[in-house]
Amino acid sequence: MALLNDDKRYGTIAKAWHWGAVALLIVLFGLGWTMTELPLGVEKFERYNLHKSVGVTLLLLMLFRLVWRIVSPPPPLPDSLSDGMRRMAALGHWSLYLALFAQIGVGLVHSWSANFPVVVFGKLALPSLTAPNEGLKEILAVIHYWGGMALLVLIAGHIGAALYHHFLRRDTVLKRMIPWAKI
Repeated sequence: MALLNDDKRYGTIAKAWHWGAVALLIVLFGLGWTMTELPLGVEKFERYNLHKSVGVTLLLLMLFRLVWRIVSPPPPLPDSLSDGMRRMAALGHWSLYLALFAQIGVGLVHSWSANFPVVVFGKLALPSLTAPNEGLKEILAVIHYWGGMALLVLIAGHIGAALYHHFLRRDTVLKRMIPWAKI
């Protein structure tokens, strides 16, 4: 399997980073839903720290993905797609990128404004970019929650579009990203 994207499919690197992001998002949403329900204590503190660490990991992965799109551009969409579908695909992808970066940024600033450090996997303390601020903390908590819900809607749309292409249009859009799929 080729490392670089070609004119028919994504390469091994793009696929690994895509599916790695999926795995990290599953962990982030799982932690996000369970950590808030825990009573104040060590377990809650550890889950919040893990949530932040995984979020920073996803941020780095997404930055690498953006650079990779320049180094190895995605394969072109099938010729059978209309201009409108091409625009929707581009809008969907860039909306996901923007929402992911915004969600992680809001989460980091929320943590700093709540006067909680961000220490990645207990090893690397990120410098705080904001002073403690109770009002900002409250606003960002709401934004982070609803940003997560919006991100889930975008992800559902992305999955829905992939399944639409695979099962209804029967084109190669989904197969290009599946590691074991033959095109």
